[in-house]
This record gives sequence, C-alpha cells and structure tokens, in this order.
Amino acid sequence: MRRYLSDWKGLVYNLAFFLNGLLVFLLLFEGRFVVPFWMQAIGRMHPLVLHFPLVVLILYSLWVIIVEKPESARWNTGLADSLLIIGTLTAVVAAFSGFILSKEEGYESGTLLWHKWLGVAISLASIIWYGFRKSLMPWKIPSKMVAGSFLVLLFVGGHLGGNLTHGEDFLISPLGPAVEESPKVAFEEAKVYADLVKPVLDQKCLSCHNAEKSKGDLQMQTQALLTKGGKGGILWDTTKADLGLLIGRLHLPLDDKKHMPPRGKVQLTDDEIMLLAAWVKGGSRFDQLVSSLSPQNPVYAYGQNVLGGGRTEEAYDFSAADPDEVIKLNTSYRLIKPLSAESPALFVNFYSRANFKITEIEGLQPLKAQIVSMDLSKMPVRDEDIKVIAGFPELRKLILNFTDVTGNSLGELKKLGKLRELSLSGTAVKMEQVKALEAIPSLKKVYLWSTGMKKDELARLKKSSKIAFETGFSGDTVVLALNPPIIVTENQLVGADGTLSLKHQIAGTVIRYTLDGSEPDSTKSPVYEKPISITRNTMLKARAFRAGWYGSKQVGKVFFKAGYPVDSAQLLTPADQGYKGKGALSLFDGKVGDTERVSGTWLGYNQSDFQGYLYFKKPVKAANVTVSMLRNLGSYIFPPTRIEVWGGANEKSLKLLKVITPEVPAKDIPGAENLVYEAAFEPQLLSCVKVVAKPLGKLPAWHQGKGGKGWMFVDEIIVN
Repeated sequence: MRRYLSDWKGLVYNLAFFLNGLLVFLLLFEGRFVVPFWMQAIGRMHPLVLHFPLVVLILYSLWVIIVEKPESARWNTGLADSLLIIGTLTAVVAAFSGFILSKEEGYESGTLLWHKWLGVAISLASIIWYGFRKSLMPWKIPSKMVAGSFLVLLFVGGHLGGNLTHGEDFLISPLGPAVEESPKVAFEEAKVYADLVKPVLDQKCLSCHNAEKSKGDLQMQTQALLTKGGKGGILWDTTKADLGLLIGRLHLPLDDKKHMPPRGKVQLTDDEIMLLAAWVKGGSRFDQLVSSLSPQNPVYAYGQNVLGGGRTEEAYDFSAADPDEVIKLNTSYRLIKPLSAESPALFVNFYSRANFKITEIEGLQPLKAQIVSMDLSKMPVRDEDIKVIAGFPELRKLILNFTDVTGNSLGELKKLGKLRELSLSGTAVKMEQVKALEAIPSLKKVYLWSTGMKKDELARLKKSSKIAFETGFSGDTVVLALNPPIIVTENQLVGADGTLSLKHQIAGTVIRYTLDGSEPDSTKSPVYEKPISITRNTMLKARAFRAGWYGSKQVGKVFFKAGYPVDSAQLLTPADQGYKGKGALSLFDGKVGDTERVSGTWLGYNQSDFQGYLYFKKPVKAANVTVSMLRNLGSYIFPPTRIEVWGGANEKSLKLLKVITPEVPAKDIPGAENLVYEAAFEPQLLSCVKVVAKPLGKLPAWHQGKGGKGWMFVDEIIVN
C-alpha cells in the first residue's frame, strides 16, 4: 500500500511540475498567445476549481504552524503530505485556468495583473515547498515562517480575486464599511438618480462594470460612463419597444446568457426593475427631485419606501388584492406592484410595444378594484381601447404618452370618477377634445407636452380651465429635438401590394425617408405624404423635421417582399443548442428582421456550415432567393464568407444557381443590423431549394476575439 501511495504522489508531482513549466512558458510568450476556441471552456472552469487549492493549502499551512514536535502522535505526516501534493496539483490547475480566463475581454486593470501573478506564485511556491518538504521540518521556525508567508500569499490572492468578481473589498466587507456611511438624505432633497437609481446600480451592477472589471466594455461608476454605454451600444433608448439594453436584459429569462445580472449574482427585485424602467421612460434625468413627482408615480412610492417621507399616502376605502392573483397576472412585460408597502393600491406599467395587445389590459379585470395608476406610455393604445381602460373605476392616474390615441374617445374617461391626473404628451389630441376633459369633475392635472397644439390654444386652456394643464417649457432661445417618426407597419414580410406607413405625433412635422439604405436629410430625401408601396426587399430609414426644432434621430427597419409559400423545410446541419430558434420552421415562419440574437427566432452556427432545404409541393417559377441574416460584431456575429443557392426538381437533381461571397468587415461596426442577401438567377421551375452558408473561420486581427471562430445567424429564406 505504501508503494502505491508513493507512486501516485510521484505521478501527481510530475504532472504538477509539467503544468507549472507549461504555465511559465505561456507567461513568457503571453503577447503572442491566442486562446483557441476549445480552450475557453478551461478558462470558464476557474471559478469552479479555485476554492479547492485554497482550502487544502490553508489546512496544510495551519498544520505546519501548530505542529509541536516530530514524535507527537496527534499529527499524521502522511495525511499532511497528501494535502500538500493535492494542493500543489489543484493550485496549478486553478492558475492555468485563470490565465486562460484572463485573456477574455472585460478585465482591464492592475488588479487582474496582480491576481494573475500571485496565482502563478502560489502554484510555483507550493510545488517548491513539496519538493523541499523533508528539509523544512514542520516543527522548526523556518518552516513556520514559510507557512505564515504562504497564508498571506493565499489571502491576498483570494482578496484580489474577490475584488475582480464581486467588487472592491469583497473579502473584508463583512467586517464593516471601509468608509464612513453617508448620511441619509431628506426626502424633500432626494434625487431620483443619485439617491434611488445609483444605489441599485452600485449594489447589483457595479461589481462587473467598473474600472477593475468592465464586462462588455461597460463601466457604470459615473454618469458620463453610464451614458456612454459599452460594446453593445447605449444602455437605454426610449424609441425602442423594450427601452434598450439595460431594461431589455433585465426582463430576459434567468437562464438566458444575456440576462443581467447573470445567474449566480444577486438579482434585482421587481421594485428595482420598476424603478429603472420608470426612470428611463421618464427621460433618465440625473437632476430630478423625487419630491417633484406625483404621489401616484411609482418612483415616488419607491422613494417613500426607501427614504421615508413626510407626506401621508391617500387613505383607500378598498381592501388589498389577493397576492397570488397579483403574482399570476405579473408578466415579463406587465408589472403590477403596490404603490407602497402595506398599501392596498396597485400601479401597472407596460414595457413592450411589440408584445402589447388590448387583452393585456382586459386581463387585469380581477384587479380593477385595486388599480389606481396605469402607465401605457409608448404602447399601441388606440381610441377604441379607451373604453376598456374606463372599466377600472379606481384609477387616479393614467399615462397615455406617445400612444396612438387621437382623442376621439376621451369622453369615455368620464366614467372614471376618481381620475385626477392624465398625461397625453406626444399624442395627436386636438383642442376641442382636450376641452371636453373639463367635464370630469375629479380631474386636476393634464400633461400636454409635444401634442402639436398651437401656443394660443394652450394659452387659452391654461387661462380658462380649472384643470392645471402642463404644456412643457417654451422659449424662443431654446431649440429641442423632435421625437423620431413611428413606423406603423409592424409586419416586415410585405405582400405584392404591400405598403409602409409612417406617422408623427406632432402636427406640422415633415417626415423624410429613403428606401436604399442611405441617410435621410432635410432637403433632398422624399417627403412622406401617403403609404409607400414596395415591390422588393427594402431598407426603410426615416427622420422627422420641423421649423424651430432639431431633426429627430433616425429610425430604420428592413422589409422583405413575401415569396412563394413554402410547404416544408429541413435542416441538414443542426443549429447550436443555444440558438436553435424554431428549428427548420425558422426558415419560413414569416418572422424576419429581429436584431436581438436572444429573441428565439435565429438559427446560430459556429462549428459547422448552415445547410437547409426548402420544399414546394408544386413547382414554382423562381428567379430570386433572399436570405435574412444578422450582424453584431461585438457579439462575434459576422456575415458569412460564402453563400451558395442550389435548386432543382428534387434533392438529387440540384444545380448551383448562385454564389455570394460577402466581404469580412475591415473594422468594428457598432450595434446590430439585419443583413439581406439576394441571389438572383435565370427564372426557372423549382420544387427544391438548398442554401449553404459558411461562417467566418477566423476572426480578424482587429477584433477582440481574434483568431477564434465567428458566429453566423440565419433566419428567413424567401423564394420569389
């Protein structure tokens, strides 16, 4: 048995010696080392293996420090040797995997450098200690000094690793605050960002997005860095249905790779998600006071819970809703929460325009006796939907900013006998419709910013009415930017006689557009006057212009000409498990053009070519095949290097119809964009179409993942 033990320790020692030599070699030539794709998994194992050598080596060091004399029967030398050799092997495994992980993007400071070299030092020191263990008797002073020094090395290295993973002072934070706690701010002086939003970001986001560790090239410790955004672009965009990256990723499923914070980190509460979303929707202002908000505003209620406040909440004469019912009706895009702790009153926020239907409001009927506030900003709410909203008798506050409401059915709101605050900013309401709101006795305040109503009309309203009409700031020396136009047409697969529609909420606004992918300007681009007919694949871009205003930001969308109905499809090469979409159905399900790689519609390929068949029961006369793809260079999603289109009567009689060889981008292109590849060929009858696309085999030298394989995302294939 002793010989067996001796043999296994020798083998482990030789393996550890070899790995340490390899590690030193890689460190010496680190600048020329590129991590192969298959080795990235070894790096990701670092958090799993690093704790084992720490525990084992700490135990051995403590044994050396407390052992008294060689003849003591309490100390098992054989067991101690086993601890040290196991610690030696696992230390080099942890150091090696950590070195591989350090080559990934997002780690960029001196902390990483010190942690990496301390990890290597621990690995080398442990194998040297094992080699000289018989010369360093544990009961002698030099050995105890070595053990003490080794403990310091372990704790410092672990502390720096904790800083990288969890933020500054992670290991010592339980001992007490490193700095004196700032005094609590008075409610009347508290600011929405500084006192509510920033603490949430600091607690839940800053550990991965700081100067020490900037995942996705994103840092969040200052306002400037926060507004700058990261590799994926800016963090919020109120022109988007999901309000941009920050809010969109909070609502992703927990198992999704892009969900933030990632699995294993402390997640945001529903209240904190609501706070961030409401702050973004409200303009993401950094100077706004909490006390300036309406008491019905969910941010105000959140501030009362967190900061306290001298104002007393309204006393409600109804009982609280069934908590299980509230939980059941909460969804990823519809948040229902109490106005404050212990309050029976509920508020509702809606987040995704693309997923909104009037049934989202109708489904809230079980809570109609408790809902006092409803925020429908940017949702496609129409005039006929007001009747449904009027079925919530306890509503005190209703926000309809930038909806499709024109005002024709505002009279339905007379049924809301407790409505005190109404916001119609960014809608197309007219003077006579707004004037009719005076028939609602309980209504005290109406917001009418950016409605297109004339100055003299707004002035008359403010003078003659008992209602306080908030019309926004007006000044001759101030020039504001217009909101972008709205692309009304949502279905991106357009039939033969299809048209594209645009609109803008502010009257007198001129919308200019292009259909060739060029940037629309204020003078030469066509003016939108009526729905635009399209007969081919089209990249629509549009901006809004108006005298006295800055032009709006650009909006754009890809539209595809619908092709022959596909009867069935087949994937010869399966998509990656993380991006398998709907399987073969993704190729002809009629959903195209999504720029979110985690939307569940894309087929992702990295290790193999894409090969797919489309089948037609009856031959079709085809002359063009369109392939919808995605480009998001920051997420390693590149155009294909080659696309082949084959066609024939069946799988065995296919001939090559067209080859497309897209160019590899020569530099980074920020953001995500749909790619449209059209393969035109001589018209011919086809019953079977095969498409082959090859992903980029080696990322270019300018890319952060240089040398690795690129991803390729495929969606709809259209035959015309």
